[in-house]
Amino acid sequence: MSKDYHVNWSAHPNIHNNYSERSFNVYFSEPDSGVNSETGLLLLIPGFGGNANSNVYKKMRSVFADQYNLVTVQCDYFGQEFMQSSTSLQFNLSPQDMESVFQPNEIELIFKEGFNSSHFINIGSNYNIQVNANEVLHENKENFNDMGFMQALDNITAVCYVIQILKDNNLQFNTNKIMIYGQSHGAYLSYLCNAFAPNLFKLIIDNSSWLFPVYLLNERHLYLKTGSMVIDISFNYMASKLDYDPEILHLPTLYKKFNNLCDIQSFHGTTDNLISHIKKRQFCNALANCAYNEISEDELDGVVFQSTNHGLDSDFLALFNFVLTNKHFEKSTNLQLNPIDINTQSRHYHFDYSSGIPALYIQHL
Repeated sequence: MSKDYHVNWSAHPNIHNNYSERSFNVYFSEPDSGVNSETGLLLLIPGFGGNANSNVYKKMRSVFADQYNLVTVQCDYFGQEFMQSSTSLQFNLSPQDMESVFQPNEIELIFKEGFNSSHFINIGSNYNIQVNANEVLHENKENFNDMGFMQALDNITAVCYVIQILKDNNLQFNTNKIMIYGQSHGAYLSYLCNAFAPNLFKLIIDNSSWLFPVYLLNERHLYLKTGSMVIDISFNYMASKLDYDPEILHLPTLYKKFNNLCDIQSFHGTTDNLISHIKKRQFCNALANCAYNEISEDELDGVVFQSTNHGLDSDFLALFNFVLTNKHFEKSTNLQLNPIDINTQSRHYHFDYSSGIPALYIQHL
């Protein structure tokens, strides 16, 4: 069995809040047989609805560590808690809105002491209706789902911390075997990590990344079915209202600003409703070292790929095995993280790695 660790460390200062100090949780596992010069590193990045404490990711960290000789790494990245399922609903309903469906005594119970959402959901579950609700997110500049820089910086920092631990313990590992495996928005963050640390990662496995965070432009909707009732839950993220730089968050634009040396294996379904497979294909085909794997009905095997929708209903472990089978990594123990500069029309970004972990400085032009 793998050796599993959980630590809380200093994270990158909050660039949205005057570079205030913060910390984050990092989880990593090493092979039961120990670390050697053939051992690689794997960063796992979940998207919306996933997190490091879910059973599937705990299993992936442990299984991949032993089965593929990897130190597996994960973190609770900035604002990730706002990307989970609904926890606090707000309904905007009046008694008059309910008169055509609910009985008078039911309406009276629901509004007896102001609107009671629990009574409404319990009673409403008996009716074949759809209602709208808003998720109360409680985001602020100290912590919110920024869908960009802070989330990518946390993931890079987690890997850099683990690399430093290995070095401090005089453990050699294969620097040509540092990988990222991302799902949905997690796959998008994989691309950002690679752009902000372009000589660190050697392989990205991308399951259904978008090219730009859709929820910066549109509300996120979750549909909760309770009994016969469906609740359409809207998430309005704070990040969409901030002065973000769309140029650096748009992957086709960002990836024209540097030479990609990372091997990218991209998997995308033909019925993905968040990003067109045609646009994704165009992006990958124009990008050096990117292999685009389009999943249509013909590619469904009921194991690795179970649908052509967003996320492919894939078996995460089986997809990883699908990519790693017959994959060969050249051996190296050298790693040099160089400073990175990226310019857009409105900003200059400087990523400094002199301390071994990323430090981002932004200059508005």
